[in-house]
Amino acid sequence: MSAKNERLVYPVDLTEQATDLKLISEKLGISKAEAIRESLKHYAEQLRGIEVVTYRDVGRAQAKKEVERYLRGKDRVWTDEISDALRLEPGLVNEVLMELWKVGLVEPK
Repeated sequence: MSAKNERLVYPVDLTEQATDLKLISEKLGISKAEAIRESLKHYAEQLRGIEVVTYRDVGRAQAKKEVERYLRGKDRVWTDEISDALRLEPGLVNEVLMELWKVGLVEPK
């Protein structure tokens, strides 16, 4: 059997999910095995378009420099956009923006 056609079988304890598995199986009119396969497909579909952002461990001074540089030439930017682009914690970005606002370098809209 080739790797592409290899059958994968996983022994999984579904004791805690027995009620949910029964419900899915009965409502969809499919076997429990098919319910598990369909659940995995559904979950995978939801995750395909999701990008996971891993935040960097950056000090406040460095974050401030990066945020200032990122803001140059931009009229309007959302906190989450800055956070995602620079991979900085949203809370840190908010703190930096508040500092920049207090000295007049940015203004909230």
